[in-house]
Amino acid sequence: MVFFPLLGISQNEEDALRYSQTFFGGTARNLSMGGALTALGGDFSTTSQNPASMAQFNKGNFSLTPLIETSLNNADFYGQTIPSTNSTIKIGNVSYLKSYDLTQLPNYKGWARLQLGIGYNRINTFDNYREYSGNIDNSILNSFINDANGTPTSDIYSAFPFTAGLAYDVYAIDPESTSTENLYTTTYKGEANHTRVINTKGGIGEYSFLASANYKNKLYIGGSVNYNVVKYDISFTHKETYELADSIWLNDITYSGYINTEGTGFNVKIGAIYLVNESLRFGFGFHSPTYYQLKDFWGNDMKASTDDPSFPLKYIAAENKPTGEYDYRLVTPLKVNFSSGYTFNNKGCIGIELEYVDFSTSVLKQAKQAISPYSFNVENQQIKNIYTNSINLKVGGEYKINPRLAVRGGYALYHTPYSKNSQVNVKSNHFITGGLGLNFGDYYFDFAGVFNRTAYEYFAYNPDIEGSKVFFKENNFRFSVTLGFRI
Repeated sequence: MVFFPLLGISQNEEDALRYSQTFFGGTARNLSMGGALTALGGDFSTTSQNPASMAQFNKGNFSLTPLIETSLNNADFYGQTIPSTNSTIKIGNVSYLKSYDLTQLPNYKGWARLQLGIGYNRINTFDNYREYSGNIDNSILNSFINDANGTPTSDIYSAFPFTAGLAYDVYAIDPESTSTENLYTTTYKGEANHTRVINTKGGIGEYSFLASANYKNKLYIGGSVNYNVVKYDISFTHKETYELADSIWLNDITYSGYINTEGTGFNVKIGAIYLVNESLRFGFGFHSPTYYQLKDFWGNDMKASTDDPSFPLKYIAAENKPTGEYDYRLVTPLKVNFSSGYTFNNKGCIGIELEYVDFSTSVLKQAKQAISPYSFNVENQQIKNIYTNSINLKVGGEYKINPRLAVRGGYALYHTPYSKNSQVNVKSNHFITGGLGLNFGDYYFDFAGVFNRTAYEYFAYNPDIEGSKVFFKENNFRFSVTLGFRI
């Protein structure tokens, strides 16, 4: 989440990470146990980790899970803090599976049950809203000037259409009148009040087609073919107000932009769970890389308020606002997970899971039959340089107070994907979870709450220029309820 938003419009290592890094999700039961339910099975959302977990079902099952996602964020802008909040309502899971009894077949040879299923799990969310403001003795205009220096005014639009070209067009930067080296300057002076709003929306949804089987109640196996749908929208508005009474001519600027990404991908998952005895079981899951076809759309805009008596507001004409689009491909890393589960005389259970993924193996590629071929060699080398492997840990448990009521809790740790050599300051993700389950036989209700805290540095423009850096602390909450029917 450390990036220079919309100042560099090309696809880069942050895009690769965004669609490679997924978290536990799905039903309220899985959420309340920290995503550590995989080896224990009996819940459709665990198939996102190991499709063999579906073999636990002896009856058909339908589930639906709406959820509320809320973020409480705090920004530290050079000692000046501001909170921001965001809430959305989403569907976390919807699924249906059918379980078939094979023991009555005349050629029965140990395969006790077969399950077929179809479903949807939300495996990542991008919804967020952040803002910050404060005074600093610097400006984003100095970043544009650094870009533009050495560029003739006749070339500035073609060289920097999304940044310095816009600033030049609205008179926020100008050529130095005495320079013979195509240097630029700006007319503001004194401190600038910075206010930036960053709004992101979207997520990754996984549609799965699954099959699993139970061999003599000792071995579960399963596989799935999965179709992922990506929707990612980010927009920002950056306003600077120059507050000194003697500030020369330029009063304020507003710089804005957006990136919209749409795409689809597919992968295959296989897994097995072995039951050592009635209480103890171990599982292994393998996820192939996800092969994405993605398309980016982007654009920027700027306006400025000046002391020009005849034309105080400078803006970009609609037909001159720069936009772009590009098709490309992404291959995410493969993943493997190891899970274990232990049940206590039908009174409770505990699950532990480890997931391994190497983010440095993500690969960006040009689209097939690309109109504008591009190798992505620089970006792929950067992926190798700054990312590393990560081992994620999930632990969760359930205790049945009585046959109808169960309490649950869990913890998950997703290590930062950045290598130590990258010098990128992004903390690991810590999840604390809890919930309740109500079992009425043919139908059930599950409730979950998930708390996640993370922190990271965000750079609005060139990190070498003071005023670009903000430190965000995010507190994210998810509340979900699952309605399920055993059929």
